[in-house]
Amino acid sequence: MRKLLLAFTIIMSAAIVLPDSVDAQIFGGKNKRRKSAKRIGSFSGSKRLFNPEISYYSFGGGINALNYFGEIAPTSSAASTDISFTRPGINLFIQQRFGDRYSWKANLMWGRLQGSDQETIGEGNFTTENANRYLRNLDFRNDIIELTAQGRVDLFKHSGRFSSRPPFNVYVTFGVGVFYHNPKGLAPEYFSTDAFQVDNPGDFEGTRYYPLEQSGQWVSLRELGTEGQFADQATRDEYKNAFGKDLPDPYSRFQLVIPLGIGARYKLTNNLDIALDLSYRHTFTDYLDDVSGEYVDLGVFGNPSDPNAALAMAMSDKSNQFDANTFIESIQPVLYTQRIDNKTSSLNPDFTWRRAAGYGSNGGFGNDDPRRNIRGNPRDNDIYIVTNISVSYILSGGLVKGAKFR
Repeated sequence: MRKLLLAFTIIMSAAIVLPDSVDAQIFGGKNKRRKSAKRIGSFSGSKRLFNPEISYYSFGGGINALNYFGEIAPTSSAASTDISFTRPGINLFIQQRFGDRYSWKANLMWGRLQGSDQETIGEGNFTTENANRYLRNLDFRNDIIELTAQGRVDLFKHSGRFSSRPPFNVYVTFGVGVFYHNPKGLAPEYFSTDAFQVDNPGDFEGTRYYPLEQSGQWVSLRELGTEGQFADQATRDEYKNAFGKDLPDPYSRFQLVIPLGIGARYKLTNNLDIALDLSYRHTFTDYLDDVSGEYVDLGVFGNPSDPNAALAMAMSDKSNQFDANTFIESIQPVLYTQRIDNKTSSLNPDFTWRRAAGYGSNGGFGNDDPRRNIRGNPRDNDIYIVTNISVSYILSGGLVKGAKFR
């Protein structure tokens, strides 16, 4: 992503300082434009970089395609995404042009991000690396509501009425904004203390299997605190004494975002434009997918006989949601280690469970092999990419003060 930011910086700098000769050559040269100008009158406008006397407004909307980059992706690379999880969005905006190259807009967008370890990897395509991601079995969807203020710098200048704008232009965009998000996960049928699912879970309800009322529903993950975020102070102190580390604080549903993008615009009529742009969204959170840190001691959530605690446990660690045949025959032989661990809560010695080694570990313990999947990677924040096709309508009554006719 650093390379992407560097490339964007170079493109934006070139657009701002690009000599007049480039767009003059493309659109016929200065002499040709001077001859055309003589037929309609002389022009006397401001020569300032940001010219407030050339101003008009437009409004419009578009459709988007969103792609997520984070922990629940095909590989651990920061540039990894699953194109099959491209999800839709829509946006509305109002825009003002205030110079021969410069515009700004207020943009409101709704869009969905989604990911799934199981669907991304796919059964039967296992390698040692992706089988561990498949076994992690986390999933999410997140509906983003985003409000941004964005600046735009066109490559080619124009300084007359909106109707005289170039038929085609390319541009870079940059800005700042806020977004609201609330990641959700798909609840399984049971929370289980087993390492995999048995064929007759009903026979063990209340002892090893705890049915979930929300089974098959998308539930808010933040409210559950799947990495122990909502533990009370006494539990936090006990956890730190046991594992020598602090539990994370709850993350905010409201986050800052920095959009950076490139695009192209085409003039359909005097008042209508169509545009295509690609925008990178830099965020300051690692919880778009509700996954950032490590597995926690499941005793943090309480006792599985409490339905809320059972749901939090089930959504925190879903690595045991496979039937015996799939786990033993397909997944386990390909893992870094085939060991199954018996785990006892350091916060509640009466609470025990079994998991594949490295999953559902007490305070992240047991992840002795750095290749093995811990739950998440807090070193890199999540990002998303927005591809947008939009149509805008120019208000002909806008302020256009740059041209004077005699």
